[in-house]
Amino acid sequence: AGGHVELIGPELPGKLKYSAAGVLAPNGCTYFAPYDAERMLCITAEGDVELLGPEIPGLYKYVVRGVVAPDGCVYFAPFDAARVLCIDPAGNVTMLEPDLPGDAKYSSD
Repeated sequence: AGGHVELIGPELPGKLKYSAAGVLAPNGCTYFAPYDAERMLCITAEGDVELLGPEIPGLYKYVVRGVVAPDGCVYFAPFDAARVLCIDPAGNVTMLEPDLPGDAKYSSD
């Protein structure tokens, strides 16, 4: 049909920033876990682009889509990152304990 593509938000430096599919949360935001980027990416229901949470060091952090829990939180299982990533309905990002040792922990959708 007659659709168009539009870039939104700031230019984000680097390559391979976000690999896994985004997750649409009940709050209307779509969240992307970082692959080689340093922070979570959020696209709000209004189309604003935000980087959330703490900087997460390393490469290949999260490679599979997250899941939405009944309480509205979004969880991402780590690939090479050390911890599970949680975004609550208010958009707060938490790295859940404990640290999970090893590489290539969770890699299938």
